[in-house]
Amino acid sequence: MSGSSNGAPSEPIERETLDVDVLFVGAGHASLAGAIRLSQLIQANPDAFPEPPSIAVIEKGSEVGAHILSGAVMKPTALDELLPGWEDEAPVENQVTDEVVAFFTEKWAVNLPIVPPPMQNHGNWITSSSRMTRWLAGKAEALGVDIFCGFPAVDVLWDGDRVLGVQTGDKGLAADGSRKSNFEPGILLKAKITIFGEGVLGHCSRIVTKKLGLDRGRNPWQFETGVKEVIKLPEGQGRPGFVMHTLGWPLDKDTFGGTFVYGFNNDYMVVGLVVGLDYADPSMDPQYLLQKFKEHPRVAQLIEGGEVEEYGAKALSAGGYYSMQQPYFDGGMFIGEAAQILDAASLKGIHLSQKSGMLAAETAFEALQAGDTSAAGLASYQDRIENSWIKTQLWKARNFHQAFDKGLYVGGARVSAGMFIGDVGRREGHHDHAGMKPVTVVRDGLRTKSEQPKVEIPSFKLKLDDLFLSGTTHEEDQPSHLKVADPDICRTRCAEEFGNPCTRFCPAQVYEMVADPERGGEKLQVNFSNCVHCKTCDIKDPYQIITWTPPEGGGGPGYKMT
Repeated sequence: MSGSSNGAPSEPIERETLDVDVLFVGAGHASLAGAIRLSQLIQANPDAFPEPPSIAVIEKGSEVGAHILSGAVMKPTALDELLPGWEDEAPVENQVTDEVVAFFTEKWAVNLPIVPPPMQNHGNWITSSSRMTRWLAGKAEALGVDIFCGFPAVDVLWDGDRVLGVQTGDKGLAADGSRKSNFEPGILLKAKITIFGEGVLGHCSRIVTKKLGLDRGRNPWQFETGVKEVIKLPEGQGRPGFVMHTLGWPLDKDTFGGTFVYGFNNDYMVVGLVVGLDYADPSMDPQYLLQKFKEHPRVAQLIEGGEVEEYGAKALSAGGYYSMQQPYFDGGMFIGEAAQILDAASLKGIHLSQKSGMLAAETAFEALQAGDTSAAGLASYQDRIENSWIKTQLWKARNFHQAFDKGLYVGGARVSAGMFIGDVGRREGHHDHAGMKPVTVVRDGLRTKSEQPKVEIPSFKLKLDDLFLSGTTHEEDQPSHLKVADPDICRTRCAEEFGNPCTRFCPAQVYEMVADPERGGEKLQVNFSNCVHCKTCDIKDPYQIITWTPPEGGGGPGYKMT
């Protein structure tokens, strides 16, 4: 702990310890489905334990769902198993009834003659992922699960190589690290089994994976970033049940990604863009490209007269099956996107996350019964994944993201061939940050022309306007949760080689180059209170000197509809 405000060393912190049997870290779809399933098993087997095992879920957001951003088209497979009849009471919008996949150029669009099998959505549900997790939280609490919001996991508790639980973050620290009058120390949460469902690039999940070498021999983790807006249309203009996915413009042929439009009830429409974070062009700005997409004639017609009511951004785990680290270890398991479980071909992960949580719960139930929560006692979780439809779906898309490493057309040919003759072998992945090319290389035409678009473009909404609609708030007098190891690189090497791409790839204008009156030129300014917790900066920074860590509990976006 840093010194106190008067410069004297702070007194050692005495932390409260709370013991539970099973701890879920993160209150997303995976953890909540897992907590519900474990509670169901305990209640269905009243004689299995002398006393019912205790289950707790901690969440860094101010409430469940505040940090949940998703593609919003959900397969019902897992919920049909977990909560039969769920659709009669869950806050879903409607089932997909009208869908199209289109190829865009800047001025025109053509529908593909058939919807590719991975993108077929008839029968799936359009929903708000944020609202769905709040509903699932209510179901879990009704079964006796304790859910604690505003408690980020900032460190892992260890006994050698065994995970004992997590430490939650301190509250009431000033920007210089000193303790304010409202200081509250974090808690030591200890558990027989700790299940990490933190989502993309989870802070503690990464600590555990690296310490134990659980990703050894696997493909590097790879990611995409998605940005989206919820638009309220004039009365009667909505298209509930409509889904459109596109490829091509506004992305260039060398950049992996696409866009989507979803029709909600009550004249709401969701418009979004996803881009693979292995892109080459340092001028890439996903939020800027989303605004360009909205001006396309096909899209402009759909959203004419609409008003943006909510905005959000999130990275996605896109590496696929071969990037999954070993999902179990002494004292715990990984679930959902913390385990790299997402189908990049269909752009879906909700049902897969839910199922992974359910399988982890079944494993935890058996391990608690046997009194063996070691890696050996939890190894059946891997078998459950391999023998479930999680494996079936991920296996079909195991090389999907990697297939596009030579661009859209080569990737499309590879994927199409794989559908007919079967995909074989394993395509090696790469770290996303290594894909970025220096400004000089890009401008010389080796990949694509770099236009260096400015953030503030008069004909588009500004990033800060959209940021306001994300509901993002942080206590500003706290240490920055975005750690920049060597800011001098930003003013020198990065400015020259890549033109400071963090000022563009961040969808919330966190990073700015501002005048440096002391040294001349420009220096990096980190507006950490803008952060929407998408983690793009940690992934894409070409020098890997930016690290995202959890801020004070409760800070971050406040999603309601996304």
